[in-house]
Amino acid sequence: MTWRAVVVALEDGEAFRSRVSMYLHPLAGRPVLWHAVSALLDCAPPPSELLVLHRADTPLSLPDLPPSVRFEPVARGEERRALHAAVAAPGRLVLADGVAALLTSETYARLRRAAQLGVASILAGQEHLPALAVAGDGPTLALVEDPRYPHGTTRVATATAAEQRRIVDRHALAEAGVVVRDRLVRRHEELGVSFILPATVWLDVDVRIGVDTVVYPGVVLEGATVIGSECVIGPYSRVIDGSIGRGVELSGWNHVVRATVRNQAVLEPFARRGLD
Repeated sequence: MTWRAVVVALEDGEAFRSRVSMYLHPLAGRPVLWHAVSALLDCAPPPSELLVLHRADTPLSLPDLPPSVRFEPVARGEERRALHAAVAAPGRLVLADGVAALLTSETYARLRRAAQLGVASILAGQEHLPALAVAGDGPTLALVEDPRYPHGTTRVATATAAEQRRIVDRHALAEAGVVVRDRLVRRHEELGVSFILPATVWLDVDVRIGVDTVVYPGVVLEGATVIGSECVIGPYSRVIDGSIGRGVELSGWNHVVRATVRNQAVLEPFARRGLD
């Protein structure tokens, strides 16, 4: 069954106290909005089209997205009109909050199934907040005064309470980072990577780690870092956009930035690569 998605990114984000839009603040190496969009694109089947509504005075763009994703600027005062126009087309629709970056594709799948009998929603922890996501027939949602605040819908529970977090300030961003880190660690563990103290490491979503590699406490892996198989990444090492070959040992407190470490190499403690 084909369906569409609309992601709403129309809030000011004043609580961030930043010149950067709250939708573009980094979460595990990617913008907050990227996580919200990617969860929708990871659904099976993915949406036939995905529209991101954002403020005209806050341009948004994300890299590496398929042609089915487009961005539509909305002038101040025109938010409700633009929202109704976006959802009014016939067919199944999922309306998602752009700061609900922790919702998973599995949760969206449950939401879409629940919407087969009407309108379904995933609500945040507090009633006065907009829904994290609403699903149903487009024209039906357009009849509501504000589709972001549905009433009398089928409520869909999230797998964990953490998914209900809206990232609207820096503390929520930090808490969301822990959630994403734990998910990434679990994914790498399932692929054959060992973490000595996983709660002490940090890694971005684009990091790749080979099988039988051991990651010690305090390690930070950022950007598009690639680590080969059978490596030892010693304590408190930091690798940024680095390429670590197979069988490498970083003894500890190493700093590798946009550099390559050859297969079977051993870096002594405090050794650096890629720095002036």
